[in-house]
Amino acid sequence: MLYLLYGDTTPLQIKYEELLSELKGNHPGIKEIIYDASLNEITGFFDSVSTNSMFSPYQLIVLKRAEDYKNLADLAKSLEMYNLAQKDIIIIYEEFLNDFGKRTNEISKKVLTTFGKIAEIICFRKENEKKASVFYLQKNLNISQNEAETLLELIGDDYFKLKNEVEKIKNFLDGDLFNMDKIIPILSINKEANLKKLTESFILTQQTKELLNFLRDEKTYPNFIYIITDELLIYLKLILLIDSSMLDRNVSYNKFKDHVFEEIKKYFVGDRGNIHSYYLFLKLKNVNLFNKDFLVKKLNELLLLEYQVKSGELDLDIEVGAFILNFYSN
Repeated sequence: MLYLLYGDTTPLQIKYEELLSELKGNHPGIKEIIYDASLNEITGFFDSVSTNSMFSPYQLIVLKRAEDYKNLADLAKSLEMYNLAQKDIIIIYEEFLNDFGKRTNEISKKVLTTFGKIAEIICFRKENEKKASVFYLQKNLNISQNEAETLLELIGDDYFKLKNEVEKIKNFLDGDLFNMDKIIPILSINKEANLKKLTESFILTQQTKELLNFLRDEKTYPNFIYIITDELLIYLKLILLIDSSMLDRNVSYNKFKDHVFEEIKKYFVGDRGNIHSYYLFLKLKNVNLFNKDFLVKKLNELLLLEYQVKSGELDLDIEVGAFILNFYSN
């Protein structure tokens, strides 16, 4: 069987590992033979593909970095000539994103059309990333979706770090059931996740000490502006939806999940895709702590602060500290 696997870096790597595991499960003991198109190993790749004998063992052949091969559509046409009955072949095309999230080397329609005649085409891009990471954690740690999402927030979505943390957790538990409180001390917690947790706590409790200490030590002031802006926007959108009668602040979770969430989730799409229904429901339970005018005022202050810092008028660390300390004043 021939597979063309393409997409962005992290989700692509996750999907590759899943496919590799599935194919090895079908043929225990099989080892992959890996070729790299960026190192001009196409000839070796075709030598392996063309080798056919009734005595040959089943083969798993991988061509990595196919995006560096200029004649990929012609490669697909050439593969039509070979008998692949005793082989699984994976061709990996990695798409790269620029600073604006746009693909700089998107796979062409011609390549997809040509491979579509002979291969199973699997696309896995950034919009699939969180879902893929959550599934990976669920499958490897035998945990619920909510546990997987919480864990992902703590350790981040870098695939190689994710994989290392999963192995660390498995070794630590040594067959015991998963327990979040038990494994947190051994995790290499993502700075962004820690900052998000402290920011959420600050907004709800008005406690500033831990957040200010963290920002001072880690120098994550720009991330704080992004995170608190996102948090305040979520609360503002919830209030506006309540005011427009699209949402009831006293709704039960089952009703929210089954009947309400699908109608309103489009308003909460972020850089990582759709927000999870339970996460949004928890925000709804705290919406009484704020009013619309307060949230609009704070968002305007953040907008002005960001502009003044970027224009060089203010020092970021000093102004962020002042913003936190004065957040609930007046």
